[in-house]
Amino acid sequence: MRKVWIYKRKSIKGWWVGWYESGKRKAKALPTKALAEHFRQIKYTQLNSDVFTGTVTVDWQQMRNEYEHSKKVGGVKEASIYETALTLRHFERLVGRCNSKQITQNVIDTFILERGNEVVRPTLNKDIRNLKAFINWCRENRYVNGKIKIKLLKEDERPVTSLTNTQIRKLLFGNQHALSIQNISNYEDESSVGFGHRLETR
Repeated sequence: MRKVWIYKRKSIKGWWVGWYESGKRKAKALPTKALAEHFRQIKYTQLNSDVFTGTVTVDWQQMRNEYEHSKKVGGVKEASIYETALTLRHFERLVGRCNSKQITQNVIDTFILERGNEVVRPTLNKDIRNLKAFINWCRENRYVNGKIKIKLLKEDERPVTSLTNTQIRKLLFGNQHALSIQNISNYEDESSVGFGHRLETR
């Protein structure tokens, strides 16, 4: 039977689960001992099962906690973690707190449609990017299958408006007029200075 164990690392927060797979040592960090023990049991079942189903059922909160912890361990900035948390909160609000097996293509599509009714396309794409990163992480950890596809939506291009002939004339002649006024003003200033200088020299 293949062994899976829990251990602590010096000067690093959290608990670690270690195991050997395909002759290589692997490890996973988790924020609490309870989560580490839960993952150890899951991994033990995976490694020692005669038939590996490919996915493991875990609840929504555990996936969120593990994902956030993995981003912190990876050095991701707090602002990015916060933006991801907002997206996942919207996911909870619109489609519910799904466990890993309940996250299907239909659930993802429902979220995108519902969220699209609330926000503009660029904001929706930001949520899609955050959700896609989360789902990819879940796939790497065998929490969801690899059949889910998430794509960004095409954003509407801003129309290019051309200036009319009248607007172009105003810009050209308006600038020339402003330059002429500035030149006159400069000439008057220089004349005043010269006149004052001549008065003082008499």
